[in-house]
Amino acid sequence: MLNLRNPYIFAPIKTGYSDGDGLVSPRHLTYYQKRSRHVGAVIPEPFYLDPRLRELPTQMGIDVNDKIPGLMSLVETIHAGGAAAIAHLNHPGRMANPRIPGNVFLSATDRACEAGGAQPVRMDERDMDEVVDLFVAAARIAVRSGFDALELQLGHGYLLAQFLSPLVNDRSDRNGGDFAGRSSFPLRVVDAVQEAVDVPLLVRVSGAEMVAGGIELDETVLLARELKSRDVAAVHVSAGTVCNTPPWFFQHMFVPVGKTWDMAEQIHRKSGATVVAVGRIDDPAKARQLEERFAGGYLAVGRALVADPDFVGKILGQVDGPVRPCLACAEGCLGGVRSGRGLQCLVNPEVGREGPPNEPAAASRHVAVVGGGLAGLQAAITLYDRGGRQ
Repeated sequence: MLNLRNPYIFAPIKTGYSDGDGLVSPRHLTYYQKRSRHVGAVIPEPFYLDPRLRELPTQMGIDVNDKIPGLMSLVETIHAGGAAAIAHLNHPGRMANPRIPGNVFLSATDRACEAGGAQPVRMDERDMDEVVDLFVAAARIAVRSGFDALELQLGHGYLLAQFLSPLVNDRSDRNGGDFAGRSSFPLRVVDAVQEAVDVPLLVRVSGAEMVAGGIELDETVLLARELKSRDVAAVHVSAGTVCNTPPWFFQHMFVPVGKTWDMAEQIHRKSGATVVAVGRIDDPAKARQLEERFAGGYLAVGRALVADPDFVGKILGQVDGPVRPCLACAEGCLGGVRSGRGLQCLVNPEVGREGPPNEPAAASRHVAVVGGGLAGLQAAITLYDRGGRQ
């Protein structure tokens, strides 16, 4: 069972702040330090289980013991802010990045994603055994590094969801067919990880993949019942698949707000599982209403904490001032990662460049800022904080 100081969890968001070796960098530490001060827990970006299974060239890894010192520093940074640290473990399957040399592509099927990507190898029993071993090894490294809990990715169109999805899983063996067959391998991974380590386990799912023939809510309820019977601490309910319905995965401004909350509520009501609700929780009044709606559960906040590291502190009354609003545009966060610059934010220019607070300038000067756009306004605020005069 999770033991958090409050129900808010910082959701896993890719940063792209490593340098290609998968190690924790100083940039990671300053980024997560700012976002650990008020939340109950932090789930850092998804870790790769093997360097041949990367989504980004600059993704953090949890594949070998050599990474433990850096991961320990990351956990210590999160703990110093008062939050618990949860390691998110994911195998991308056929969604591994085809532009990264040496990547391998495995799946329940041998069909490539309809939106593009490499053709995967249809996994056999030996491949499945190796994947189980990867998850178990990563879980043990996470525990040795000090993580308080783990989260397994069974949603968003990644490997374990590729087995769960009737749209993707076209197998005729015991790992295909009906829900019991399609869920057998993902649940085997869950069982193996729980047997290997003694920390709380969360599981992330897509309540529905939002594509015809894909995972629907009724089967996710069945999956949640299976997870509850295994004493999984919480089911983290998102939506979509990175292959077919990425807008639901990224929850950008064109996706209706609240659909994932409704899914989480139904999953909780029909399965009895504790849930983590997520998706555009970016307004303090809305967040307080969701606290009541999901009493006893958890709320995962993602990009709102990228835009404003004190977002949860302001909800809880621990920090004064207005919230810096997330635009749900995905331009700075997703666009920055894809471009290779790393996670950024259109409304918060400090993201990815966090450091010590601005020090007063040695001498005050009169400064004119020409232009009142986002950049101009932020420049004026920063100059004022450092002692500049208009």
